[in-house]
Amino acid sequence: MRFRLTMSDKLSLGLFDKLRSFILIGAVFWGLFVGNFFSGFSQYSGLIVYVALIILLYSIMLTTPFWEIARSFKNIRFMGLSWIANFVIIPVIAWILALFFLKDHPAVFIGFILYLVTPCTDWFLIFTSMADGDVPLGLALMPTNLILQVVLIPVYLLLFAGKLIPFQFSAFIETLIVFIILPFLLATTTRLVLRKIKSREWTNALFDTVISPIQLFSLAIVIFAMFAGQTKIIIDNFNTLSLVFLPIMIFFILSFINAQTFSKIFSLSYKECALFTCTTAARNSPLSLAIAFGIFPNKPLIQVAIIIGVIIELPILILVVKLLKVVKTTVYIKAAYGS
Repeated sequence: MRFRLTMSDKLSLGLFDKLRSFILIGAVFWGLFVGNFFSGFSQYSGLIVYVALIILLYSIMLTTPFWEIARSFKNIRFMGLSWIANFVIIPVIAWILALFFLKDHPAVFIGFILYLVTPCTDWFLIFTSMADGDVPLGLALMPTNLILQVVLIPVYLLLFAGKLIPFQFSAFIETLIVFIILPFLLATTTRLVLRKIKSREWTNALFDTVISPIQLFSLAIVIFAMFAGQTKIIIDNFNTLSLVFLPIMIFFILSFINAQTFSKIFSLSYKECALFTCTTAARNSPLSLAIAFGIFPNKPLIQVAIIIGVIIELPILILVVKLLKVVKTTVYIKAAYGS
């Protein structure tokens, strides 16, 4: 998806976005079917995941407005609050929940941590817009969210999961090059070339049309290939994987409560409150999947734990939008009229 700097148009879920959960669930079951009846597929699944992840991260880089970094420091109060919430408070909450629910299952523990410590860098703005939040401010938040999580992920892994499943820092560097730097360079080159041969408006219109479907279907291919390639392991560990549902649900509840509490303490406007709520709820599953696949290629339960969060996130965020509209009516509008 692509966002205009003026944000004059209200963003909404497109058809594919609305069907996201169903498409991803379909990818899960289709992957299990193929893996169960065509066992030879597993020899190709790793390559398919590898290529699909690069395409997925490339499409995300195309829509990340890195030129907005400077503007993010114009509202340092809100940005600082968002960074503290996303990169300090939420990782601690994730670690506590993982310790309480998943300490006996290291792979699921790490997958849960990876999923929660990566705030969303794109479609959280759709939900911000649906909730009448501050979309231009959210646009300025996107690039720093991406940069900070890339820098901090190895720190989180060392602090919260280093003793459970050790990893090589060289593996992280390789993952960074393949899944972050390469897609970034490809995306930058694509933008430059398109704007040389076509207008900015034509380029933006193209991105509006194709980016969202590319992101969704490349993610679906990743999920399909992961499940098809690791069917037996996933089925054998179904009960273990099911343990991740409850802590994820608790996280979303705590995230909403924390957002409303911080909004009140720091006297955020409703538009800021809506943005803050959405950025602290939505997660960056493509990046966490890429990191999991790159650093822990032989630990499929880590990747599947992330996918569980991906599947249930959309209905949760739609509910968050509805709750925010209730907050707007019962708290902000009521307070404005002094009753």
